[in-house]
This record gives sequence, C-alpha cells and structure tokens, in this order.
Amino acid sequence: MDVIALLLGSVIGTTFISGVLSVGGGTILMGIFGWVLPISQAMILHGITQMASNGSRALLNWRHIEWGVLRGYFLGSGVCLAVLLWFFFVPNKILLFLMLGIMPFVNFALPKGKALNITKPWMPTLCGVLTTGCLISSGVSGPLLDVFYVKTELTRYQIHATKGLTQTFGHIIKIGYFISVIELASNEGSYLPWWVYVAVVPIAFAGTWIARHVLHLISDAHFRAATQYVTMLIGVIFLSRAAALMLAG
Repeated sequence: MDVIALLLGSVIGTTFISGVLSVGGGTILMGIFGWVLPISQAMILHGITQMASNGSRALLNWRHIEWGVLRGYFLGSGVCLAVLLWFFFVPNKILLFLMLGIMPFVNFALPKGKALNITKPWMPTLCGVLTTGCLISSGVSGPLLDVFYVKTELTRYQIHATKGLTQTFGHIIKIGYFISVIELASNEGSYLPWWVYVAVVPIAFAGTWIARHVLHLISDAHFRAATQYVTMLIGVIFLSRAAALMLAG
C-alpha cells in the first residue's frame, strides 16, 4: 500500500505541474513509475494517467486547438509505430532514464537558426515520428514536443490545447503497445490491483482542474521562461539516475 500511495500521490502533484507549465509533470511521473515498477507496467499506468491529464487539458481548451498540425503528426506517428512493432522494441531502465535526461537538452543541439517549429511545412510529420519514438523508449515525449512549440507564435492556450490532444493520442498508442508486449512476452506478472488503473483517471483530472485556475495568473513570457528552466532541471536529475544505474551494472 505504501507503493500505491506514492503512485497516486505523485499523479496529482505531477498533473498539476503539467497543467500549469504544460511540461515536466509527465517526465517526473514516468521517472517515479519507472523507479518502482517493471517497465511495461510503468508504461501502461503512466499512459493511462497522462491520457487523462492531457485529454482533460485538450477538452478544457478545445476551442484553441490548432487542427492544421494534427494530420502530419498522425502520419509520422503511424510510420514510427509500424517500425517499432516490426522490431518488437522494449527499452530497459538505463535507456529509460537516459532518454528522460537527454530530451530536455535537444533544443541546444540544434544549429542556430534551425529551431523546430510545429507550424512549418513537414514539421508536424517529423514531430510525430520523433515523439512517438520517445514515447515508446522513455514513456514521455513532452520535452521534445516542447522544442517544436517554443519558437512558434502560438499562445499558451493554443500550446496547451494542441499539445494536450497530440499527447493524448500518443499515450493511447503507448498503452496499446505495452499491453501487446505483456501479452506476447509475459514475464511481468500483474503487479498492481486493477483499481489503481481506474483511480489515476479522476486524480489526473483533479490535478489538471486545479492547475487551470493557476494558469490564468501567469503571463505568456513567464510561462515560456519557466518551461525552459523546469525541463533542464528534470534532465539533469534523470541523467544522474541513468549514470548511477550504469555504474551499478
């Protein structure tokens, strides 16, 4: 029960963070789940939680969704998923935390003047390929997805709504993928009682609803600055965790 209390408590805290900044919460939550659960179980529970969290953000701000970017995103996501299924790819915990740590720094690896922008031609398709690959290998894609939005002219409401919908779609894919992994290579018994998978949904909605009231209190400038600082801090923490796992063998 101590583990379950930790899991449920982390859900409301991290969905609140995501609801305010649109970043960070899902990555922290995946780190917690990956720390205490087997990989496939962590991916499924995280996917259900984040599907509820991101879906509620998209629903609450649906009028601000930028529908034009979604067609290319879905195309890229489908291509990536087909390749991963072909190879029956399953990450280990070192790769999980390494990916969680690297993603926040992707923006710094891009040449100046070459920033990714989700509103430009073919960028939604590239975004779909890369973020789906990250979702399956690390459970999250938020920090990478942020790179495609940080240089756009979209408002914080458009960013919340559009990212929320694309992330909801991505987590549905992730849930289905790792359910298939468990069914086809069942070596991770049922670790959690069924009601935990149900309970995370209203808890995630509650965290998002509370955060929505805080979102109104910050400006677009503060929103963008806080986004960058939080993602970098998370990256450092999880890179340290990956290094510790590698040193431990």
